[in-house]
Amino acid sequence: MRSGILTIFLLLVFVPAASAADDPVEVMSRSDTRAAPAARIEDIAWLSGRWLGTGLGGTAEDIIAPPSDGQMMGMFRHSKADGSVNFYEFYVFAEKDGSLTLRLKHFSPLLSGWEGRDEFVEFPLVAIGERAAYFDGLSYVLNDDGSLTVGVRLDEQQLGFFHYESAD
Repeated sequence: MRSGILTIFLLLVFVPAASAADDPVEVMSRSDTRAAPAARIEDIAWLSGRWLGTGLGGTAEDIIAPPSDGQMMGMFRHSKADGSVNFYEFYVFAEKDGSLTLRLKHFSPLLSGWEGRDEFVEFPLVAIGERAAYFDGLSYVLNDDGSLTVGVRLDEQQLGFFHYESAD
């Protein structure tokens, strides 16, 4: 609970509020009654690669490995406008119960974990398309020009967005 509050506090400090009219991608939520869609890790293989961009008031880098054994691992680095590291994430997209989930852990610049030792944030899949994956509160959309837009729900009223170009 305390790590969740810290996460929201840190994100609110670095993220201006977005209005619905400005949202470049939809960020979906999963209701308790909605079943997770059928999906395999190969359905999101298009996410593989190195992505560089901006978001949350700074620069961002995502490195996502290709599918292997039903999983794709990823690393994320967010830097402030002055170039200093703000935080890191390590995450895994994984097959779960015939669908997909994303498990993620946050780390400070000194690699102190925000979540407890055996804890992580989990985002179950809500919807999937040929070039889009919508997890509960976190969306990935591959745009027509090959760029990637990621939307994340920070709290009930705030969304954050990352705009990436492929660095491969």
